[in-house]
Amino acid sequence: MHEKFLTVKEYDKISAQNFPADGKYFEEFLKFAKEFNTDEKFEDVSKFIRSGYSRDIGDFVQIKNYVGLIQLPSGFQIEILPKIYNSDNESDVKKIFLKMLRSVWKFAGNKLNYADLHTSKMPLYEIFIRMYLEMLLILIKRGLKSAYTGREDNLNFLKGKLLFNRQIKFNTVHREKFFVAFDEYNLNRPEHRLIKSALLKLQRKSRNFTNRKLIYQLSAEFDFVEPSGNFEKDFAKVFIDRQNIEYAQIVQWTKIFLNEENFISLAGNSTAKALLFPMEKLFESYIAKCVRDYFSEFKITVQVKEKYLFDTPKTFRLCPDILLERGEEKFIMDTKWKLLCDNPVKNYGISQADIYQMYAYSRRYNVERVILLYPAVEGMEKFFEDKIISYKSESEADIKIFFIDLLNLNGSMAKLKNLINCN
Repeated sequence: MHEKFLTVKEYDKISAQNFPADGKYFEEFLKFAKEFNTDEKFEDVSKFIRSGYSRDIGDFVQIKNYVGLIQLPSGFQIEILPKIYNSDNESDVKKIFLKMLRSVWKFAGNKLNYADLHTSKMPLYEIFIRMYLEMLLILIKRGLKSAYTGREDNLNFLKGKLLFNRQIKFNTVHREKFFVAFDEYNLNRPEHRLIKSALLKLQRKSRNFTNRKLIYQLSAEFDFVEPSGNFEKDFAKVFIDRQNIEYAQIVQWTKIFLNEENFISLAGNSTAKALLFPMEKLFESYIAKCVRDYFSEFKITVQVKEKYLFDTPKTFRLCPDILLERGEEKFIMDTKWKLLCDNPVKNYGISQADIYQMYAYSRRYNVERVILLYPAVEGMEKFFEDKIISYKSESEADIKIFFIDLLNLNGSMAKLKNLINCN
């Protein structure tokens, strides 16, 4: 189903030249982009997925700030990877993307073996399957949870509640039998029925040997579970609470694989499917996780929602990404996934709106130092040294711009820590 795929990066202008010569796949892709842009439901996303025309390459599609997978009606897949500074190595970029993805979806305990994934060769769809299977392995090691499920049956003994209407219908002659309804404690709960159905589907779709081997191995754990006969009905029965919280992410991904209802449903009548993730959210969540790991001596609060720009009335909430506190010291960090290459000469390409926002954080949260984190961009060394820019005002606001090198995260975090500790 997915032997044919194309790998591109966000911001690439994707034209017919990138596809096989017959042109049919690009026409499907172009149709998808145009449908997406004309549907009002996708106003927030459509500005990041656009179609256009260039004299050099003709019609093209460009995807900005979203990464993931698009599957066309023919089965052809387009993988969109993040645009990472100073890296043309597809394997390295995929590893970074997966680390970001795990930081958002909290694949707890999932020690995904990147060497085993052969990420330079494996399609994203197979990687998503592997991540799902790894989560199931962890769930099984912890122990599948049984539950009471309702059952009706015609038995040789009385159990539970006698169903009189069915007793009369089926057992008028067979007086020795009892048509009853009862609760049975077993593994045949809706979550397991849905997982069983997902495994059966992935068994048909996966082309990766290791994935298929894992699917057969996992399927054996669900031998005594029936496949779901009605996905919608079983999903409606799933209730996640403290008793089964470990099922939360698995159920979400099970729904993705079964219904192909992904994070962005598609517009129009196209039968294309998309699994797309906003890079702003991935970068924000990934950096927050890294800050927790590297700044353990601080009290760290993520997504602070304490202050508003105005007190009367309370409007325009100010939500910095990360607040660090150590004794009397307080710092704010905020992340922006932007590639500042459009006009690097003017203010280094930094958005005036971003600086206004950081200044508002500084004043309203009474924090002297605010650090705005961008991903490192190509050519940045030509315009400033040490990947740090500083803006100061007479009102004691100190806003620093710091660029994270995702290929050298340890080095970037060490520099960032040094910046925080400097007076």
